[in-house]
Amino acid sequence: MSTPAYTEQSLGKRGSVVYDSASGAITSQKFAILVAGPSGVTFSSLTCTNKTNASTKLISKAFPAGYTTYGNFTGLTVSAGEVEAYNA
Repeated sequence: MSTPAYTEQSLGKRGSVVYDSASGAITSQKFAILVAGPSGVTFSSLTCTNKTNASTKLISKAFPAGYTTYGNFTGLTVSAGEVEAYNA
């Protein structure tokens, strides 16, 4: 029996990548973003196909270390700090 996709995702089995402001725009699909730190992480762009207003309301906000958000992320750019983005 194969492992369901949501189980692989939630346990990080599909991998993740750490991004910072030098990483540029990320266009691969991600399902969760964890703010690695330091506190005050901001995004200059964020595309999430299943969150209303994510591309406008979550931009330029300072998120604390440890903050995690879930969704169908298809693009993001970190403007300050570091995040770990989990592969979908």
